[in-house]
Amino acid sequence: MIRKSILTAVFIITTVCFVVLSCPQVLAFTGYDLGLNDNKEYQEIVFVSGKPTVFKGTVKETTRIRDNSQQTTLTYKLEGLNGRKDKLSRTVKLTTSIEKRNNQEVHVTTLDSLTETINIDGKQYKLVKDSVFFNGSRVIDHQTVIDYLIGNWHLRKAYEVGRGEGRITVEMSGESDGYSNAWGEGETRAVQVALQGEIVSDDDDSPAVSRWQGSLRAVMNRSLSRNLYYSESNPELISFAGGFVENRREDQTLKITYDLPTVTGDGILDRVRNRGEETLAFTSPPEVKRLFVKECKDLRGHWARQAIEALCGLGAFDIQGDYFHPGVAIRRGEFIKALMVVGDAVDEAETAATGRGRKTPVEEPYFLDVDREHPYFRYIQTAYRKGIVQGNGAVFLPNSNLTRAEAISIIVKAMGLENLAPTPFYTTGYYDDAQIPLWAKDSVYVATHYGLIKGDIVGGNRLFRPLDIVTRAEAASLLDQFRIYLNQDFRKDRERVYQFSS
Repeated sequence: MIRKSILTAVFIITTVCFVVLSCPQVLAFTGYDLGLNDNKEYQEIVFVSGKPTVFKGTVKETTRIRDNSQQTTLTYKLEGLNGRKDKLSRTVKLTTSIEKRNNQEVHVTTLDSLTETINIDGKQYKLVKDSVFFNGSRVIDHQTVIDYLIGNWHLRKAYEVGRGEGRITVEMSGESDGYSNAWGEGETRAVQVALQGEIVSDDDDSPAVSRWQGSLRAVMNRSLSRNLYYSESNPELISFAGGFVENRREDQTLKITYDLPTVTGDGILDRVRNRGEETLAFTSPPEVKRLFVKECKDLRGHWARQAIEALCGLGAFDIQGDYFHPGVAIRRGEFIKALMVVGDAVDEAETAATGRGRKTPVEEPYFLDVDREHPYFRYIQTAYRKGIVQGNGAVFLPNSNLTRAEAISIIVKAMGLENLAPTPFYTTGYYDDAQIPLWAKDSVYVATHYGLIKGDIVGGNRLFRPLDIVTRAEAASLLDQFRIYLNQDFRKDRERVYQFSS
């Protein structure tokens, strides 16, 4: 006869994790265990008893960074959600080495040690030290205004049930992908788990081993959105009609779909399956911040007023006086500055002071017509260094006009997406496709295909007008749409792939 207490040992899911170096924006989860952390409380789901058991508690993290290596220790202290005497304790120690090449980083994580003990309903499940195998790696691609990451990991480990009463083996494979920009962050992890259990009967004369198998799929998602909305001023006697408010919110979800044996009072019925789904979710309270207010007399009733005022509130445009001049052509330097501010891609390190009052070396100007005293020096230097502008030989021409083809090419390069265009001999779909310069065609195709721009309908034909000069109002509208695109479209693409609710 199989011990009834052993029959509750279906499986446990716990994993190790690594912390991302040099890219804190994309650090989403505490670890690769199936749990969520809202910075106040950590929750995790385990299945030792044959049905989902939720634990809650704290996770303490300590790190040591040296050169291109980071050592991380995570200490978990958890208890059953429903006030029972269930306990979970876990200590994870890992080392992550980082190799850098150009704008990319490869992170390789190894496990130094892992200890873990779980108690549920008086039954103990203890990790077998020599059973653990783990490796994990991810690559981070730093583009001008956005970072992309993708990773994989594999874990195999075993647990001893009670005192030699059984053994549970967990084998896990996972993959992650994510992004981080000034207007949104997201990371999703898809995990496949295979389980094998061996239960030893308590018959001293003729002990027997019964075996069972189970599996599950888990999708963990974390997204951070940053939105702007306009708030009108209610009093009539006030110096401004309204202004923009920044709103930040974080969402986390964990969905687990499982296929397990059925646990009864008489034993584990491996042929009778127990299938179901469990979900955890966190939504943070919104964080709000008022932006600076700038209202111009020549924007009243203008079609691009809100986009212009939003970007002025962010500091993308410096307006002297009460007029914006929306119909005037935007200058190349001014556009680069606005783009870099909206994308939060300005490199501040060039003039930063060290802790002892010394200043870091100031780099030499890349262009003869953009010296260190130029108001757009930092922005143009960063844009050139990150490969989104080239200039015209030794000069940048910051006061020259900007064409629509140039503006779209700069924006798409800033996202690092120009390679999404198909092979040569394709068409962008515009009636004036032949007028689009070859160097801009990939960017125009990508921006159109993925919904950043739509073109104009004139006489029943869709036109891009690649050589038209961009006005200040058009530039503000385009960059405001770019801001919304960084927030919403990347999140929608992930929802399409993983089919989870945000």
